[in-house]
Amino acid sequence: MPQQQLYCICRKPDTGQWMIACDFCDDWYHGSCVSIRESQSHLIETYACPSCTSKRLGTTTWKRKCRLPGCDNPALVDGDKKSKFCTHEHGVAWFKLNIQAHSKDTDDGLRNTGISVSELSAILYSVSNVREFKRLGNVPPTPSSPILTLEDQARLSALNQQKAEIEKRLKYIEHKARYIEYAKLRATAQKTVCGFDRKLVWDDAEWAEWCDSDEGARILDRIRKFKKTQDEQKNGASADDGAGAGTVNGEKRKRGRKAKQQVTVQLDLRDILNVVGNSDDDAVEDVCMLERRRCSRHASWQHIRAEEVELDERVCRDALVKIEREEQAIRQRAAIRSFKDSTKDGGRCIVAN
Repeated sequence: MPQQQLYCICRKPDTGQWMIACDFCDDWYHGSCVSIRESQSHLIETYACPSCTSKRLGTTTWKRKCRLPGCDNPALVDGDKKSKFCTHEHGVAWFKLNIQAHSKDTDDGLRNTGISVSELSAILYSVSNVREFKRLGNVPPTPSSPILTLEDQARLSALNQQKAEIEKRLKYIEHKARYIEYAKLRATAQKTVCGFDRKLVWDDAEWAEWCDSDEGARILDRIRKFKKTQDEQKNGASADDGAGAGTVNGEKRKRGRKAKQQVTVQLDLRDILNVVGNSDDDAVEDVCMLERRRCSRHASWQHIRAEEVELDERVCRDALVKIEREEQAIRQRAAIRSFKDSTKDGGRCIVAN
């Protein structure tokens, strides 16, 4: 029986699977043994097997591969129409894929950062050939500032006014949140009393007017100082507790997980009421003094009012984000107009955001 010829680094005969020949030693190798797929064979210019490569007889050289992901065909590098893609269709597909990946267009038509389809289209139409396209960006941007139309300026002015109004409202919301915390603490100290404060149901205009008044400013400042003193007392109590946590009656505690302790500061009802002051009797008169369990009208007011303030703040923050996005979109459109005008005079630039 004739002996079978052996091939490859595995020294096995031809099993029918795909093989590739070395251009330097003319030996044949299984593709699976040298980690080369059959689909890659037409990308190889010259193949050197591992043995010839280690002996420095030659190296494997590859043709340029098509840039479209998933395509193993060689790019068109010969002739007049040289390209980084195997076909014109794959070039178009690659650009569409990248535009979709890098576009920052949002659902509401506003943009954050990056480049949009319309911007790329404007840049491409501003040049007539590949050589001009490659030169884009070699010259610094010529427009000193974006071109804002009268309509843009009016809209930006209106947006700035809206932003100022929202920021002012946020300040009043912050005052109300601090006042609610004080009202809750006052109600807790009074124990059985409802403690609901009628100021908490004032509309925005009434609350803003009271905050800007001498009485409101005085009470809010006292509440702020009271909150600061309370926080300092809590921090001091927590530090003292931590310093002595390691010993009990002069003896060291056993090692182990220490239970988390809630640090509280005992406050007298008179200390809390003095925050308002005796001269501000009308502020105390606004408080519901009915027994808590019999006052169904103001049930759970602490949670309800706190959630209302949190919702108002969230709505204002969201409105500020939308305003900033619209401002950015207006300025970016102006930058694109500046770019288009600069290209009319023969300039070539990319407007940086």
